[in-house]
Amino acid sequence: MAKRKPTEQQLREIREFAAQWGKIVARRFGPESGPLDFAAMEQVAAAAAAGLTEGTLGVLLEQQAGTLGSEHPCPDCGRPCPVQHEDRALTVRGGVQVPLHEPVSHCPDCRRDFFPPAARSGT
Repeated sequence: MAKRKPTEQQLREIREFAAQWGKIVARRFGPESGPLDFAAMEQVAAAAAAGLTEGTLGVLLEQQAGTLGSEHPCPDCGRPCPVQHEDRALTVRGGVQVPLHEPVSHCPDCRRDFFPPAARSGT
């Protein structure tokens, strides 16, 4: 599967959409918590950005993993091997931790572990 990238227009639209969510976050934080200095405002914005990053990447990774079948051929011998999942944390830009439910397979004939690509679904 060819790796595609979002267009500049798509990225602008996503940023504008996220900016609207930023306004919602700011209103939800509310003035009742008292005045904030700029450093505190940055903390609120950073927490919102981290949450947005975690949620976005979590769903996109889940969607990509969902394209796999229950089995995938071994890259060496071609034997169909079951696709299982292992949970681990993925650290992305800004130090944000994203939970990853990573698809993995093991070929007993080749005694090799491999990560099935989402590009080709299995059998």
